[in-house]
Amino acid sequence: MLKRTVNKKKFSTKKASIKKTSAPKTPAKNSTARSSSTPNSKAPKPSDEKPIPQNPPVKKTYARPLKEQEFTVYGWNACRAVFENRPEDICRVFFSPERSSALADVKRWCQKNKLPYRELDAKSLYKVAASSHHEGAVMVVRPKTLTSVHGLLRKPVDKDAVMMALDRVGDTHNLGAILRSCAFFGVAGLILGENEDQAKVTSSAARMAEGALEMVPMYQSTDLASALRDFREKKVFVVGADAEAGNSLYDAKISFPCIVVVGNENQGLSEKVKKRCHALVQVPGCKNMQSLNVSVATGVILAELSRRKSLSSK
Repeated sequence: MLKRTVNKKKFSTKKASIKKTSAPKTPAKNSTARSSSTPNSKAPKPSDEKPIPQNPPVKKTYARPLKEQEFTVYGWNACRAVFENRPEDICRVFFSPERSSALADVKRWCQKNKLPYRELDAKSLYKVAASSHHEGAVMVVRPKTLTSVHGLLRKPVDKDAVMMALDRVGDTHNLGAILRSCAFFGVAGLILGENEDQAKVTSSAARMAEGALEMVPMYQSTDLASALRDFREKKVFVVGADAEAGNSLYDAKISFPCIVVVGNENQGLSEKVKKRCHALVQVPGCKNMQSLNVSVATGVILAELSRRKSLSSK
């Protein structure tokens, strides 16, 4: 029994010795890295890799801000034009006590369609309109969306049609005044270049247009020069207004259908747009003033073209 116990003891000693010699010898550096890989610790990240968040943010989509879904129209004629042309786009109506009876039909529409309307004093109307030129009537409506010019290009063009294009007209008041002249002379469409210098359709532009915003079809072009080239291919005459042009408006030969292009208040037409014009014309004056305001010049040109159309139809 004693011999057996000793042999077992020797065997266990030998086994332990084998286990000890079979263990790999690791440097101190590796043993540190190995010990750091325990379940309760994190492995060091390479310096050139960005840490990955455990809970990456979920990309969310949001509805358009309320201000982008609504458009404020103020001024008596502008508000009446909205009601007469697209009453379904009205969201809210505000008015002065003096305009209450004149807006009886608008109030009935609001009652029928459960739309809010309210009579306000002058101070409150100023806050709602953000302008003192509200003339006692303010409407919050859904904004009109500008159609791509490609839609206009796909349509057949009337043989006596007159269209307008704006090349970086930057003042919203000028835009509104041009819209008013376009409506007065029956312009078939107004094209706006999609340029950062081009005035956008704002509440003040709608006020200056005196309701013409609801009457004139409006289109937008990402590249006005290319759009004018496409109109030329459709046999549309392109005439540009240029204060430095040698041709007088009254002497120039202009055929129909045509597009009148007016440019920036300070820089005029861009060179790319000039190259697309069949003719460049100026409105002659007494030379005491270099040029007309762009909206006034537009009215003069449209009046002359309207006169020519009426003569040719006789």
